[in-house]
Amino acid sequence: MSEVQGTVEFSVELHKFYNVDLFQRGYYQIRVTLKVSSRIPHRLSASIVGQTDGGSLHSACVHESTVHSRVFQILYRNEEVPVNDAVVFRAHLLLDGERVEEALSEVDFQLKVDLHFTDSEQQLRDMAGVPVISSRALRLHFHPRRGLHHQVPVMFDYFHLSVISVTVHAALVALQQPLISFTRPGRGSWLGRGGPDTGPEQSSLSLENLVFGAGYCKPTSSEGSFYVPSEHCMQHAYKWHRELCFLLLHAYRGLRAYFLTIMRDVPELPHMELESLAVEETLSQLCSELQVIRELTSCF
Repeated sequence: MSEVQGTVEFSVELHKFYNVDLFQRGYYQIRVTLKVSSRIPHRLSASIVGQTDGGSLHSACVHESTVHSRVFQILYRNEEVPVNDAVVFRAHLLLDGERVEEALSEVDFQLKVDLHFTDSEQQLRDMAGVPVISSRALRLHFHPRRGLHHQVPVMFDYFHLSVISVTVHAALVALQQPLISFTRPGRGSWLGRGGPDTGPEQSSLSLENLVFGAGYCKPTSSEGSFYVPSEHCMQHAYKWHRELCFLLLHAYRGLRAYFLTIMRDVPELPHMELESLAVEETLSQLCSELQVIRELTSCF
């Protein structure tokens, strides 16, 4: 099976925290983690948007791919506190190269949102040890063409009645040859759970096999640079290239369509432009350029 590395970026913004009826005064923190189904080999990373090295001790940070918001103090009922932290999660996924769009649509993405609390100023020196008091999980319905654009108030449980407003954007940003190692689920696990991982594994598929298909045979040293892949292999390469470009162009079009909607509905935003790319015309141009490259290389 040919495999493709797909990269999906999630932008998560924590806006305001609303104290509806918290029982205790003290220091609170929101922690956010992106979860991906263990059935899909994947790698995750996270970074704070606009963060500088000179951040304070209690500013937003990333710890083991979990985002810790800044620490804020709650003193009164019905209090509103602006959090205004933004993070970008990057999910690198190992996908079936023959059904990339379907594989992306089937990935189970979840956003875990935890509320942590302490009433001890001394414990603020070690926020990693501050206990979680309530947790929520949001299922993210990502579509590779449309992406994901959603704003939702996340309400914690009755005993810690409070709300954090969250905005989530997601888009497919890359499809390429697997370039990093992935941990695959254990063979004996049920739906990727309960079994030991096989450990980091680099995709054994070469770039040539990925592009030209499983029937491609690596040329011998005697054939040298005069080796030409079969017509069947070339047609597989054209088809594979066209499908990946088609999906990426649709992902870009979906992102731009939402961007234009926001610019129209929120006119006070700074005016920006995103280049318009006609999917069919751009796809035809990319395929033609690939054909030209083949014709040029066949002349040598």
